[in-house]
Amino acid sequence: MSRNLARTALVLTLLPQLISPTWVSGGEQKPNTADAEKTARDALAKLDKGWKPYDNKPNLDDPRWKVQMEALVQVVRAGPAAVPVLEAAAKEGSPWSDSTRAFAAKVLPVVRDPAAAKAVAGYDLTAMDSARVGKPAPDFTLPDAGGETYRLSQFRGKKVVVLTFVVADT
Repeated sequence: MSRNLARTALVLTLLPQLISPTWVSGGEQKPNTADAEKTARDALAKLDKGWKPYDNKPNLDDPRWKVQMEALVQVVRAGPAAVPVLEAAAKEGSPWSDSTRAFAAKVLPVVRDPAAAKAVAGYDLTAMDSARVGKPAPDFTLPDAGGETYRLSQFRGKKVVVLTFVVADT
């Protein structure tokens, strides 16, 4: 499996478990709608500018997955106000590139799902791409298939940990 495919699989698999929201219903202040819409549009514009279609050539330091992850987190942090922006961007014939339209269509269900949005919105973008070959893996927490949560650090020095990420194309 190529390094880029592995990164994409990791990002897409971990996304729902990684984050806490900047917007929540029930007492917390929500961002200004105009500001949130601008944040979503700006994130899509940055993605549109920085994204280039993948080819089959190896490129181990390809930054495109970071551009996509940053856009995802920013759009989700914009909250429900991002929905109309994403819907407009996802429409056939919108001024956005094909890849940005596809991104908007894939992000809409995340923004609409409070649990998924909560997971994505709190993702620490400064921790992105912190793993290094030959160094201990950064600590993280994930649930298993049965819903029990495990922290990588609880296995340090005790066991071999094998992570399997299944990627399905829909």
